[in-house]
Amino acid sequence: MSDDHGWGKGQRPVINVSWEDAQGYARWVSARSGLTCRLPSEREWEAAARAGTDTAFWWGDDPRANLANCRDCGPAPIYGSLPAGSFPANPWGLVDMNGNVWEWVQDCWSANRSGPIEQDLAACPQRVIKGGSWYYYSANARWDARAKNDGRLGSYNIGIRLVCEPPAPRR
Repeated sequence: MSDDHGWGKGQRPVINVSWEDAQGYARWVSARSGLTCRLPSEREWEAAARAGTDTAFWWGDDPRANLANCRDCGPAPIYGSLPAGSFPANPWGLVDMNGNVWEWVQDCWSANRSGPIEQDLAACPQRVIKGGSWYYYSANARWDARAKNDGRLGSYNIGIRLVCEPPAPRR
């Protein structure tokens, strides 16, 4: 088990979870809640991060507005994650879409963004992560930035965000 330096506790984002772990957690939450929970697709994540805006960040194009936890997003870098909601929510009410910790999305990595939403980790070990983190510069926290990570591995700066949908109405 990786050391989380105390950064994955309390109100801080969960970290050190693999893409596989995230899938298991989504199934567990779904079973307990009666909702259908999953990782967002890359496109869904990007739409949520933009929150109806057309700028690099939901607050504009200047990353130094001190509205996210990344290496150059404020007056001084912060070493480690911060509790969720340490910065204002975007116009859609979502917090920490930029910086703090990377977030797994459902998509298989493809350099040209055309990767399938592949469920089989053996068929696609490299998975897309979005949002940047406290450890990286703001270029990685833009809504359109992306990186990859081995879906079998967790990291001290990768976490999860689930999308949960109510069950379809009965007819």
